[in-house]
Amino acid sequence: MILDLAALQTLVAAIDLNGFGKAAEHLHRTPGAVSQQLKALEEKVGAPLFRKVGRQQVPTDAGEVLLAFARRLLQLNDEAALALRGLHLDGEVRFGMPQDFADSGLPQTLATFARAHAAVRIDISVDRSATLQTQLARGALDLVLAFGESADPTPPLARLPVRWFAHPEFTLQRGQPVPLLLLGNPCAFRQAAIDALDKARRPWRIALSSGSVSAIWAAAAAGLGVTARADVHIPDGLTCVDKAFKLPRLGNIALQLSQNRSRTNAAADHLRELVQEAVRSRLG
Repeated sequence: MILDLAALQTLVAAIDLNGFGKAAEHLHRTPGAVSQQLKALEEKVGAPLFRKVGRQQVPTDAGEVLLAFARRLLQLNDEAALALRGLHLDGEVRFGMPQDFADSGLPQTLATFARAHAAVRIDISVDRSATLQTQLARGALDLVLAFGESADPTPPLARLPVRWFAHPEFTLQRGQPVPLLLLGNPCAFRQAAIDALDKARRPWRIALSSGSVSAIWAAAAAGLGVTARADVHIPDGLTCVDKAFKLPRLGNIALQLSQNRSRTNAAADHLRELVQEAVRSRLG
C-alpha cells in the first residue's frame, strides 16, 4: 500500500484546522473534493479516520495514528524538495524573528532548512521587531520576520488583529486605571495600546515595562494586568478580554518578511521562500 501525500496533507489540515470546510479553504479546494479525498484515504487504509461528535468531525484512533505518520512523511517530502532545490547552496544566512514566532513552530522550519543545506550556516536572532529592523538596515541581518511596516517594497505576509489579553480570572473594576503590561519603547503594540486608551478616555497605568515578551506573558499569566499583542501564538492560560472589559479596538498590524538587498545571497532567498510558506500555512 502506497499512501498519497496529497491525501495525507488534507488529513493533517482537516485535523489541525478542526474541520473539512476550513481545510478546503486552506488548501484551495472545494469541501466536496476534501471529503472525497479523505473517503478514498479511509478506503485505502481500511479503517475510518473520523467520527462525528455533535457537529464536529474528530479523528478516530486510526486517524490519530495515521496523523503522526503523515506529519513525518510530509516533513521528509519537504526536506527532500528543499535539498534538491538548493543542492549547491552554501554561505551564511543571518535570520531574525520576534519571540512570538520563536515560541511557535518556526524553529522547526529553520531546523528543516539546516538539515537540507548542511553547507549553509544559519545564525538566528530573537529580539524585538524594532531592534531586528534596525539590525537589518545596518546590514547585520539578512532576513527578518517582524511586526510593523518596513522599507521592504514587498507586501506584508499578513495583517494580524491586535487584541487585549489577560488571565481569565483577572478582574478590572469600573473606573480603575487599566494596568498595562508592555514592552518598552519603541514598540508598536505599546503605542497602539496607549493611543487607543487615551482616545477612549480610559485611565491607564504601566504595571510592567520590560524588554522581554516572555516577561510580559509571565506577568499576564500571574494576573498583574492586561497586554496588547497580535492575535497569534498566544500562550495557553491567557484569554482575549476586549469585550469583557469593554476595551477599545486596537486595529491590526503588518507582519513583514524583509530582506537585506544590499548583497546577493541565494541561501537567504531560499530561506525566505521557506519561511514565507511556513508562516502563511500556520496563519491559515
